[in-house]
Amino acid sequence: MECNRGGIYRLMVVLMPLMLTSVVVAPDIYGCWGGCFNECFIGSHKIPSKSFACHLKCLDSCVPRSATDYQYYCQIGCSLKRCIFVSYDGALMEKCFGKCTDICKKII
Repeated sequence: MECNRGGIYRLMVVLMPLMLTSVVVAPDIYGCWGGCFNECFIGSHKIPSKSFACHLKCLDSCVPRSATDYQYYCQIGCSLKRCIFVSYDGALMEKCFGKCTDICKKII
């Protein structure tokens, strides 16, 4: 039981900064997706099995368009994939986040 709690706490240590960053950095993306999906799906009273067209429409109109948006999503994906395993050690996690920043700068 204690081991499971430790895993949950480590996961929270990784996810909480990412979630807080997403609230500050990317409100436009959420606003776009939420507004588009609400208007398309809820406003038109579509049944759930017919919502795929709304997903496509909103995905097309809300896809990140700037290098900053791509950089942000690259860093989130990289840190979730690579840094979760070192979440128990703050220094290693900081190093891992730094590597993700470097990787994403090279890609974008």
